[in-house]
Amino acid sequence: MIKKAAVINDLSGFGKCSLTATIAVLSVMGVQPCPMPTAVLTNQTGYKNHYCIDLTGELCHYKEMWGLNNECFDGIYSGYIADKKQVDIIFDFINTFRKSSTVVLVDPVMGDNGKLYSAFDNETCKKVCSLAKSADIITPNLTELCILTNTDFESLNSHCKSADFLERISNIAKSAISHSEQRIVVTGIKKDGCLYNGVFSKRDCSFVKSECHGDSFSGTGDIFASIVFASIINSESLISAVEKASSFIEKATADTVKKPYDRNDGINFEKFLYQLH
Repeated sequence: MIKKAAVINDLSGFGKCSLTATIAVLSVMGVQPCPMPTAVLTNQTGYKNHYCIDLTGELCHYKEMWGLNNECFDGIYSGYIADKKQVDIIFDFINTFRKSSTVVLVDPVMGDNGKLYSAFDNETCKKVCSLAKSADIITPNLTELCILTNTDFESLNSHCKSADFLERISNIAKSAISHSEQRIVVTGIKKDGCLYNGVFSKRDCSFVKSECHGDSFSGTGDIFASIVFASIINSESLISAVEKASSFIEKATADTVKKPYDRNDGINFEKFLYQLH
């Protein structure tokens, strides 16, 4: 039977991110995505102009209707939170549908490059951090790892050329693990012109290295987390999942920078989707 995953995230018309990316990735990897949109946006917020419809008031109907229909899920993925009130709704959803075999991944979307996204404040971040503690897998970028651990981003990033930079990140990531079986994947770590994605558990740590092409792009974190999520649902190891995601992002970004691009438009991932099958 096709495995099913509830995917809680926003839907953006442009930007190749969030649900647009996740639905495509999960589908090609043999997992049925069941979207639960937290907001609908004309385009992601990096564009000069955008319009957002907050769906906080509608989310409770998903839990109610899916419960009445006796739906069940092999995985639950939580991404962009449009309002801090949504966190309690998502907690309730996870508690209702989570089984011992259900993979719960939280992508704690809060900021990048050392800054919070414009729609976030400290109270919302605290709520997202509490949600992250309940997950089996967390996929923060470096900024979000710092928020999760109350670490000063600028101080940490000042060591990016130091030999012990990755070791520093490893120590911080391990301190963020909230329960014995939780694992953390820290994405998009830049060092010496390359990208590293760190994989951490209470006992182990490792880094997957890939080439860096161009600047940061819209949606790469969503695509990365989606590949990892689907791979784990399909019983692959976490390190194998991260290697697959890293390789995929590297190929797609390398293709994207061959011509002039706007980072807000995202990467040319569609032409490589068949390789995830």
